[in-house]
Amino acid sequence: MTESVKDYGGGVEMAVVCSDLSLLENINALLGDRGVIGIRGEDGIVHYIIDGRQNRGRASAAVTALVSGKAKGDVDEEFFDMCIKSVFKEFGLDMSLIGSVVLFDAVKAIFLSGSKVPVNMKTVYLSAARAYKMTFSQIERDVRYAVSNSAFAGMRSRNILQSLVTRTGRRLKFGAVD
Repeated sequence: MTESVKDYGGGVEMAVVCSDLSLLENINALLGDRGVIGIRGEDGIVHYIIDGRQNRGRASAAVTALVSGKAKGDVDEEFFDMCIKSVFKEFGLDMSLIGSVVLFDAVKAIFLSGSKVPVNMKTVYLSAARAYKMTFSQIERDVRYAVSNSAFAGMRSRNILQSLVTRTGRRLKFGAVD
């Protein structure tokens, strides 16, 4: 599936190629809301897409903010969250459930710390229990419930976390799913 945005007046063209309609919708919504998104390339460099379709002044302000370094962290964080949420949506994990939020936080923490998926989920559950002021068993039950209502039903939580990390990594790297 390809979606193309062209602005012949300013000579700007953007093409997004992917097999996931929800990703295209997220990119378009993010561009509409923020006016800019950042995508990290294979070389580790962040490439920015700035939306000048409706308001060239807003686009100019976004460029100025990026050049001065003020908006860089916000854009990367927002795109990062969007990629994770898009993977969660793909697998039917409902973000209104505490268990899904726990998994979201775990995926995000793994990427931000550069660590690997833990050997067992005990560390993830203990960390979440402290953060949400809940017991270990409540967190474990909430994750099981969120998983039971998703495409991961019946899988072990560590395998689920590994799948989410792998899929999110692909999204972050390539901006699309296979």
